Amino acid sequence: MNLNKLALSAIFSLFFLLGGTYTPAQTQEWNAATSAAVAANQRGEYALAQTFYKQAIELQEKTLGANNTGVAISLNNLAVFYQDQSMYSQAEQTYRQALAILEKDTSQKASIGHTLNNLAALYHDEGMDDKAAPLYTRALGIWEKLENKNSANEAITVAGLADIYHSQNQDANAEPLYLRALTVWNQKGKSESTEAADALFHLGEIYHARSNNADAAPMYAHALAIWENAAQMESPEAITVQATLGEIYRAEGKYSEAEPLLEQALKTTEQKLGSNHLDVAASLNNLALLYYCESKYDAAEPLYKRALEIRENNLGADDPAVLQTMQFYAALLRQVGRKAEAHKLEAQAADGVVAHM
Repeated sequence: MNLNKLALSAIFSLFFLLGGTYTPAQTQEWNAATSAAVAANQRGEYALAQTFYKQAIELQEKTLGANNTGVAISLNNLAVFYQDQSMYSQAEQTYRQALAILEKDTSQKASIGHTLNNLAALYHDEGMDDKAAPLYTRALGIWEKLENKNSANEAITVAGLADIYHSQNQDANAEPLYLRALTVWNQKGKSESTEAADALFHLGEIYHARSNNADAAPMYAHALAIWENAAQMESPEAITVQATLGEIYRAEGKYSEAEPLLEQALKTTEQKLGSNHLDVAASLNNLALLYYCESKYDAAEPLYKRALEIRENNLGADDPAVLQTMQFYAALLRQVGRKAEAHKLEAQAADGVVAHM
């Protein structure tokens, strides 16, 4: 999962905007083209899918006219396809074409809101939050005026806007929006959805940054349970939650709860990044500290040694992270009575500190 993209992933799947009602004879050809596009896309035949999407649009324009809502439907679907393929300039242009058609019909408020959501998500993907935020705000205004209050569409919009505020470190604005999205998802029976997990994760980040671990821990734990059920435990977010929640539990003395989290975080990080990555060293260090707290000194020592080796290889002998690992390792050696080895490491660490002064 990507922190800026996957909190909005539900709106990237193909959907049909609310449009007019047409007879089977009118819709048969372009429906066939659209179905062929979807099938080709699912097979990974992307060039063929693009051809079929465009064919559907041409057929509709010929039959219905260029400004018909049915054309906007197919334009939106093509734009979603472009967005999935990271063809951002094409997606933007096509979304705007769809919006231009929809905005001419005052009955298409919900359809406009859908497309605004998609275009805002596109801008957010590109890091253009100055363009994304007003679109989300406009979509939110549409949802709030419709009779169907607290809709899933509103939750998508609110979560997208919250992601922007969170990425800009405006967490005082992001927090109530994430909570609002969760409330809607709970009402709609989607409390265990991956969209809800993303919001829970970000709320956990917000609370953890405030040192409010009493609120952060249940948010992280719930998000982790959802990702486990969805077989997404190898995502960067899941690994982050395992490590962070493990550290929270360790600090609270909940060692039995912390251990499987930190062990799994280390295992997955090493599998994804390789044995000599600095993130692996951080995971080794965290797990070693837990083992130290549990008096599992024999288990902790090889982890400290590996963390020290990785950090020295990547950062150099005098880096502060290396010196810190030396100090932790030395403390363990003293604890088990190996004072001479501890003194040697402490002296190396002290020399490194002097070198940085």
